Amino acid sequence: MVGRYNEMSIKETSMDRRQFIKKSSLTAAAFSVGGLTTLAPRKAGAAAIDFSLAAEAVSKTMVDGVTIPVWQFRDLSGFGPGALPSGLVVMEGDTLNVTVYNDLDRPINFVVPGATSGTAAVAAGSSHIYSLTAPAAGSYFYADELNGEISRAMGLAGPLVVMPSDGSDSLYTGGPMFDRQYTLVLSELDDRLNTAVAAGGSYNMENYEPNYFFVNGLSYPDTSSDADTLIAMSVGEDVAIRFIPTGLITNPMHFHAYHVKVATRNRVPETAVIDKDSVLVNVSECVDVILPCTQAGAYPLHTHYIPGVTANGVYVNPYGGALIIMSAS
Repeated sequence: MVGRYNEMSIKETSMDRRQFIKKSSLTAAAFSVGGLTTLAPRKAGAAAIDFSLAAEAVSKTMVDGVTIPVWQFRDLSGFGPGALPSGLVVMEGDTLNVTVYNDLDRPINFVVPGATSGTAAVAAGSSHIYSLTAPAAGSYFYADELNGEISRAMGLAGPLVVMPSDGSDSLYTGGPMFDRQYTLVLSELDDRLNTAVAAGGSYNMENYEPNYFFVNGLSYPDTSSDADTLIAMSVGEDVAIRFIPTGLITNPMHFHAYHVKVATRNRVPETAVIDKDSVLVNVSECVDVILPCTQAGAYPLHTHYIPGVTANGVYVNPYGGALIIMSAS
């Protein structure tokens, strides 16, 4: 990139907002409890879950005080990790009834890459129910595919974590076990793109060069005080970290003081598991790792893409981007 830095089975039903009536046995709950990605208490077995999202245009204030227009999926009854306005934790086999209210100025749809695609459009000012069966256990994201890369660049995406149907604290049935887990959603934006699209214009994605970077919708130092994003752990624990990249760049994530084992890439188990202090998170590739906590202390976890720890190319506070703190006692 040269320039600024030189460097599932599915069924759909149309409806309008006034016709919507919640019919399922559960509704979406908080994405995490006490900072940990957690499946809400429930009876054993698959469940039906209603999940209502508003696709909308809002303004987001950056860590350096700049305000930029963005798009988002906002959960009407819950929230996602960190500052993200939505996110969902479910169990494989659950029936998800996702109502999308489109408050944007153009048609969109709702897809889960790796599980669904080519779903029906919901027109601007309208709504639509997308019903799907939760896919195999693992890390996913949901997004709009009708508007291509522009949609994700504007921020219209969110995390989906699917837990194994056996109820275990594992990444998948028979897979690596963990004592606690965190979800880290990696994203970024190019203020020129967001400003142009918000004004009704277009943008050549060949010129895409993000200048603000986020983990769970936050930039450092806000990542260090957020319970969902600060990785708190105890010596002797195995900690699962789910990297979910909803943006459009590759993220080389580097761990200080610890080594991790990559367990899966887009839900496919790694066949050669070795200790690593850096993990490459490719575009659209969800990566789950296990971190054995071997020592106490506070250490950084950050992208090795240098602009990724800045705000608009400037180091602030003293950094400003995709930098996370791991704190072990």
